[in-house]
Amino acid sequence: MSNKKTFAVIGVSEAKSLFLAKQIAKGNQVLLFDQNAATLLTVHTQILLENPAANVEMMICPTNASWEADVIVLSNYSATDSTLAEKIRKVATGKIVLVLVNEKNPIIFENSSDKLQNLYPFSKVIRSIESPNDLIDSFFLRGNDADAVKTILTLFTHIGLKTSILI
Repeated sequence: MSNKKTFAVIGVSEAKSLFLAKQIAKGNQVLLFDQNAATLLTVHTQILLENPAANVEMMICPTNASWEADVIVLSNYSATDSTLAEKIRKVATGKIVLVLVNEKNPIIFENSSDKLQNLYPFSKVIRSIESPNDLIDSFFLRGNDADAVKTILTLFTHIGLKTSILI
């Protein structure tokens, strides 16, 4: 990827969010938020210990993190937290909102793609679904905006993840 972007990773207490934050921080700015302040501090410290050159910052407000970001990454739980959605909905307008769906412990929707798009109506919602093969670095992408899906596919490929697009 030629243009570096700023990513807000919301809900870093979940394993996939933490893993992705670490990978993204190798080449992009990452803004971390979690409702648990102790977890947030632990994750921030862990990323900097593993990669002292990482451009990573702790945020105490999901709205500010999302406002400053080009791409918003939401953990499985954070994606469906209606209070959180209300806080970031307006600042997510026009941005990619990447939802890390945890297929082992999914939060089930009647129609999850439509439900997520309704939570973030003016955003480009993409679902990243982990591989059923239990590989930590293997994901499937699904979204309605082809350019946004391509952007995330390029990012994931660039940071070394195995990624496919689900149609």
